[in-house]
Amino acid sequence: MNEFRMLGTLEIFDGHNWKPVEAPKIRTVLAVLLTANGRVVSLARLIDELWYNGPQQKRDQRNLVQQYVMKLRRRLGDRNHSVLVTKAPGYCLNFEPAQLDARRFEELHAEGQELFAAGVYERAFKVLGDALDLWRGGPLEGVPASPTVLAEAERLEEARLAAAEMRIDASHHNGGYAATLAELRTLRDANPLREGLWMKEMIALRECGRRADALEVYQRARRTLREELGLEPSVDLRDLQQRILVGFHG
Repeated sequence: MNEFRMLGTLEIFDGHNWKPVEAPKIRTVLAVLLTANGRVVSLARLIDELWYNGPQQKRDQRNLVQQYVMKLRRRLGDRNHSVLVTKAPGYCLNFEPAQLDARRFEELHAEGQELFAAGVYERAFKVLGDALDLWRGGPLEGVPASPTVLAEAERLEEARLAAAEMRIDASHHNGGYAATLAELRTLRDANPLREGLWMKEMIALRECGRRADALEVYQRARRTLREELGLEPSVDLRDLQQRILVGFHG
C-alpha cells in the first residue's frame, strides 16, 4: 500500500522506501489529486493546473495528461487502475487519511485543539508536537505553482503556524516559558507581522524575569510594524507593554 508525504517535498512510499517524484508535471498531477481527498478531478482542471499561465492547446494537452496519469500509475504500481481511477469527467486517487501526512497532521492538530480547549495542556503539548514532527519542510516543496498547489500550501502553512502557537500556549500554561523562547524567536523572525508572536515572546520574557528584554521586544515590534505596514502596534500589544512597564502580570 502506497503512502504519501506533502509536508515537505512530495514523496511516495512504495512499501520499502520513501522516494521523490522526479518529473515536475507528474508532481503537479499527484499534488492536485491528493488535495482533492478522493474526489474526482476533471481533465479540464488538470490541464488548467498543469499549464497555469501557459499556452492552452487542449488537444495536445489532453494526450499529455493521459501520459502523465499512465506514468504515475506505473510509479504507484497500480496495474489494475484501482488506486488512480479513471472516472468521468477525469480521475480520482483512492487513499485513506492515514496514508497522507497532511491528513494525519490535521487529525492530530484537531485533537490537540480539543485537549487545549478542555484544559489538558500537558497532553495537548504532546499531541501538537507529534503533529508538527510530521513536517520536513515547506508544504508541497518543489511542486510547480498552480492554483491548487498555491492555495493548499498556504492553507497548510497557516495550520502549521496555528499548531505551533497553540503548542507554545500549552507550554506557557504549564509554566514552560523559558523553554519556548528559542522557538518563539524563530517563528517571529519568519512571521514578523504576526503580532501574537511578539506578544507571546514578551510574556515569556516577563515571566522569566527579563522585563527589560520584554520591553525591547516591544520596541522592535513597533519598528517592524511601522516600517513594513506604516501602522502602530495594536491596542492589545500596547496594553501588554503598559502592563509590563508597571509590573502587572495579568
